Amino acid sequence: MLRTKTNFLFAIGFFGLIAIIGCDNQSTVINSYIHVAHTRTWDTVEQKLDPRIEAIDYSQYDLVLLGGDLTEESSKERKTLNYLDSVFDLSSPNTLWALGNHDNANLDWVEATTGRKYYNHYHKDGITYVVLYTQEKEDWICTITGDQRRMLDQVIDTISDSSHLIIMTHKLIWIKDHPELAEHQGEKAYDWSCNYKIHRNDWMTGILPQLQKVQERGVQVIALAGDIGNNVDQFEERTKDSIYYLASGINCDNKNSKYLTFTHNVDNRSLNWKFSSLSGDNLDSSSF
Repeated sequence: MLRTKTNFLFAIGFFGLIAIIGCDNQSTVINSYIHVAHTRTWDTVEQKLDPRIEAIDYSQYDLVLLGGDLTEESSKERKTLNYLDSVFDLSSPNTLWALGNHDNANLDWVEATTGRKYYNHYHKDGITYVVLYTQEKEDWICTITGDQRRMLDQVIDTISDSSHLIIMTHKLIWIKDHPELAEHQGEKAYDWSCNYKIHRNDWMTGILPQLQKVQERGVQVIALAGDIGNNVDQFEERTKDSIYYLASGINCDNKNSKYLTFTHNVDNRSLNWKFSSLSGDNLDSSSF
């Protein structure tokens, strides 16, 4: 009887220990994302990425976020799209591409290569992404209209369980008339944000008020753009409504050009980001 009781207690202790070890070994899910933009060279004949961008191992990232202007004419020829696909895996659902004015020669080919609409939305591990197209019809009209506006409105109206909402664009459509970003607004058509040249834009009057309501519901809103690099290669501001504005982009002539990486703790729903130099020097990081 004593031996049976001893074996019973041993069994309880053994399986209890296994349970404790099992709990201790439950790993925290940490995802990493990369944002690169304005990756083109100045060569208008040979369509190539900056070699430093091409050398990055994108398979190590859970999401690849492309801010646009990948080459001089990213979709003018199918072979260029095939080349970009070989680097970024454009057809992967985990590659999101906000097209720029150097990417939009053939939108049908872009859609055939990526397997999705050139504006779209995506949800992964508690974060919702909306990819907008800021080159509607005439090259410098950046107003979000039509079907893509309806898509954006639907996401805004229905988002509930996401920790973050990231609005991806090429152009910095949010900078033009935002009073809190006035110090960054250029006076010339071509200025520091790399030819943003925004003539018509409804961010302040139409889109921002809706995003502020999302922010008030406890979903962190981040506007992420990619049309910088010529004069500056990183941008980060947080406005009074707690919305973050981020942008990154490179210049092939700048040896210290920067790209942006994110670290996402899926379990505690936190998102950290950091600007890093292509020369290898890490810069300041932020989180929310």
